[in-house]
Amino acid sequence: MRLAIGIDTGGTCTDAVLYDLEENRVLGQSKALTTHWDLSAGILDALDGLDPALCRMAETAGMSTTLATNACVEGKFRRTRLLLMGIDRRGVAQYGAEYGFTDPDALRYLPCRTTITGQVLEEPDWDMLQENARKWFSDAECCAVCEIHGMRNGSVLEKKAARIIGEKTGLPVVCASQLFSGLSCLERAASAVLNAGLLPVTQEFLSAVAAAFRKRGICAPMYIVRSDGRRMGLEYTAGHAVETLLSGPAASALGGGTLTRQARAVVVDIGGTTTDIALIEHGEPLLADDGIRVGQWKTQVRGLAAASFALGGDSAIRWDEHGGLQIGPDRVRPLCVLATEHPEIVPVLRAQVQTVPVHTLPLHEFLTLGRKNWRSLGLSAEDEALCQAVEDAPRSIQQTADVLGIDKYQLRTDHLERQGILLRAGLTPTDLMHVRRDYTAYHREASVLALQFAAASLHISPGAFCRRVYDHVSFEVFSSVLQMLLEHESPYFRKHGFDGGVHELLRLQWEQHQRGGAPLLRCGWGTPAAIIGIGGPVHVFLPAAAAALGAECIIPECAPTANAVGAAAGHLSVSASAEIRPHGRKPLDEGAGDFEVLCEGLPPRYFDRLEEASDWAAARLRERTETLLREQGAPGEIAFTLTEDKNESSVYLSARLTVTARMI
Repeated sequence: MRLAIGIDTGGTCTDAVLYDLEENRVLGQSKALTTHWDLSAGILDALDGLDPALCRMAETAGMSTTLATNACVEGKFRRTRLLLMGIDRRGVAQYGAEYGFTDPDALRYLPCRTTITGQVLEEPDWDMLQENARKWFSDAECCAVCEIHGMRNGSVLEKKAARIIGEKTGLPVVCASQLFSGLSCLERAASAVLNAGLLPVTQEFLSAVAAAFRKRGICAPMYIVRSDGRRMGLEYTAGHAVETLLSGPAASALGGGTLTRQARAVVVDIGGTTTDIALIEHGEPLLADDGIRVGQWKTQVRGLAAASFALGGDSAIRWDEHGGLQIGPDRVRPLCVLATEHPEIVPVLRAQVQTVPVHTLPLHEFLTLGRKNWRSLGLSAEDEALCQAVEDAPRSIQQTADVLGIDKYQLRTDHLERQGILLRAGLTPTDLMHVRRDYTAYHREASVLALQFAAASLHISPGAFCRRVYDHVSFEVFSSVLQMLLEHESPYFRKHGFDGGVHELLRLQWEQHQRGGAPLLRCGWGTPAAIIGIGGPVHVFLPAAAAALGAECIIPECAPTANAVGAAAGHLSVSASAEIRPHGRKPLDEGAGDFEVLCEGLPPRYFDRLEEASDWAAARLRERTETLLREQGAPGEIAFTLTEDKNESSVYLSARLTVTARMI
């Protein structure tokens, strides 16, 4: 028996499984709340639901997490400032928004000149950087540096700039070209910014896992599921946080495929913070053709062809004075969960519902402290007073305003919530599931009281309110799955997205399915693929979405912990590619051959014969993948596979060689 531990830490729950790698079966599963103020506590709670003797026998442990994904979707990663070297301001102004650069105040510029091959023609003004570094990055918690051609010269300028910034500010600094070698400098920059901003989040998670394993005497080597579904070691992950952007969705796809053995499927993971969708073809998760996009950020991270959107069991349910209902994108703690830990909020809720039964403000919501080190963060006097007001116990919106001596309309907490200093609890789909008894793990009365207030504020019955929310979530799942499938089938939709007309067609198909009957025009997109549902609330919202698509809905027995199954069953491997193409000689290219080789991480090389080019590229790719695999924690024997994709007709056009190294 070969045992593996799988752990998935999400925004709401931490799941753990014991998995038999030889028999491909789950031996034990456990679920606990994610404790954001001390992640190790939630991981220990999950581990303690498994057989301790078997855990100590495990030969490997796989981890996945949605913490990085959630931080991007919610905009809660650390404040990062980016230094751009040799990159023109006009280009950033014109194209930057496509890659996530919407805040010009977050950018700093240092002129320099380098060639496309990386040769340095004009060095940056290092004295200027020395003099201004402290001022330029005074409002940052971390920094990123990107030079336009840094991937061609060993990132020498980036490294020097990073050293100066680090010495002057004491901040962690990330070099874009040490992470990624793609040609698009803005994609490299976006990836570096995300990596810098996510480093504290990822390092906290890694430290928590290691501490929990030590406390339980578990010595199994630990690996993290990366965005493409493969694994990487903890030491490598500590410097490559951005590679975990789709760790949770990747584990979802792996878990869904492992548990159902479906050759073609759409895996839908409805979690607490996000709903993640991935595709399976030929039994393997599909990968994106280019770098993944999460929220506003377009990156060079190799990952799943997956979609994540901010809707889940813990999405905030709010309304406006016009009767509009909004679910997400903000995540809050369900009131039923908060009331389980702090039952004293129930009489507060009851009194609020009785004295102020309707309001446009979310008076049913509560604030709690999220970071115990808030006193060391250099907060303003107003923010310190706000943190102190909720330090000892949760306080409602009205209570918090009263303690601060301000009107409730003047209470401003968004900036503190984005930094995780404050946490908010409110009405969520999880609460409504408790009201309807679809899920009853926590304190139901708090959910009932909050629903009464919300329904009265919208002048509808509690039952009608629940139906509206359930229908909204199910429709969003349906439309997101259909959008994912359309983008997979059509390059047009991948490039242009959906316009209002397409969204209207989706709405028509959904409403026709809900109403039944025989309309004059029947909308009928569907899929032969099975819809696999995983995650806690998936049984509530997925069946209607699958039915509207005419698809089989499969919810496996271990659906609530399927992410942890995917983490346990993953493998450690890396791939690298090179392109070989004809080289048109010019008069000054006397030393160049007929074939040019563009190999990841290396400058271009030229050869007279195609066979020489292919042999050289294959050897370099084998060396590179072995190095990368060792860096990522592979301790044992490695197997290599080489694939070649030729693009030719009557003449040779190009070929792409890919080497994959996998730990045996």
